[in-house]
Amino acid sequence: MRKFAIKNEVYQDKTVAWLYYDEEKKEYRIQIPEDTRCEEAPLIIAEFIHRNQRTISPDWSLRWVKERVIPPERQNIGSILKENHMEFYDEFPLLISNQGRSCQDECYLVEV
Repeated sequence: MRKFAIKNEVYQDKTVAWLYYDEEKKEYRIQIPEDTRCEEAPLIIAEFIHRNQRTISPDWSLRWVKERVIPPERQNIGSILKENHMEFYDEFPLLISNQGRSCQDECYLVEV
């Protein structure tokens, strides 16, 4: 099991959630600390905070991950995979290679 802090640059690199990745099951899960407020978190995570849910299911955690990586339908995906030394599409190496960054917020991943 790999564990990543989801940090927000705008809030002094505060850890706003934890992302867990089970490499054997290829499954994600997000856990949100009690002190994280909606405005500090990325959109999907903020929605769970708003509903007072601090654990995000594997399905919704995967959705969050997929929002942060290049989609498999991308026109030049073969070139992107080759550039990243990948033989097939897998969102996890792509997530790690860009630290989980997205143009939609200031959050990033740090493995702990």
